[in-house]
Amino acid sequence: MKKAHYLVCLVSALLVYASQLWADVVILNNGKIVAGEILQHDDQGVLIKLDYGTFRYPESLIKDVRKEEDPDAVEYAGTNGIPHWGVIISHLAKSSWAHDLKQIPATVIDSGIFKDVPYVSFRCATSGYEVNIYGDLDRPAGIEIGALNYLLRNNAAKSNCIEFISKVLMRTEDARVVQALKWNQKELVETNGMTFEITLPKEADAYGGWWVSVYDQKALESARASGPELLAITEPRTPPPRTIQPVPVARPVTWSSEEIAISRIPRYSDSTGNTGGRVFVRGYYRKDGTYVHSYTRRSPRRH
Repeated sequence: MKKAHYLVCLVSALLVYASQLWADVVILNNGKIVAGEILQHDDQGVLIKLDYGTFRYPESLIKDVRKEEDPDAVEYAGTNGIPHWGVIISHLAKSSWAHDLKQIPATVIDSGIFKDVPYVSFRCATSGYEVNIYGDLDRPAGIEIGALNYLLRNNAAKSNCIEFISKVLMRTEDARVVQALKWNQKELVETNGMTFEITLPKEADAYGGWWVSVYDQKALESARASGPELLAITEPRTPPPRTIQPVPVARPVTWSSEEIAISRIPRYSDSTGNTGGRVFVRGYYRKDGTYVHSYTRRSPRRH
């Protein structure tokens, strides 16, 4: 009895501690406690935002979910008016068309304005939309959303993309520029230190999608990762040999072969003919101007 009472008290203490760090708590059947912000909870399970990434836990693994309002939630941005990555994804998760939201591996881009800039990537609506957030995730250098696959020629989907970007941006004048962009032609507008761009599917850097992008060129240059940084926060895109996976850990540190299979395919092969390329790891973040993997630090405490 004493041991059982001790375990109950310990779990309760952990829940209190976790709720002080985060707003929401997911308790798994194996006893693990996952703390973060619940973005979606539906018949496919719970999508939860962790420090610098997201993960979906199926209902079969979940014992309990406790969702609370976060009194410390703040929508903040850098001087370029693009908000914290968590604010962007929270907006996306609340959009009526953004069902089946999931984080996917972000393939390292090898040319163009986003070359070697770390980013996180998300798909929703059965991979009909893709959202990419570039640079320092606390103060992003750029954001884009694209209509892909079966939504490629869907004007309603393009309208959703324009509306989403307009609502996310913190400055009214930037939202107006986005709303004035012409959808069916290549468009690039530079104003107030920001670039607003429509990219068509046949362009070299479009990966077959239709995109609306907003970015700060100076911030992108600052965010561009060095060679050593890229090696530290990327892994081969080539799927690892398929093995029987154990019960998912609370904070996954690598991508599954299924996840890698739906990531962007690199456009060029390397000197050895390998077309696998590399993808950014789960949970990279920036500390003191340097990119690092999240497993090298402790979770931040809120005061």
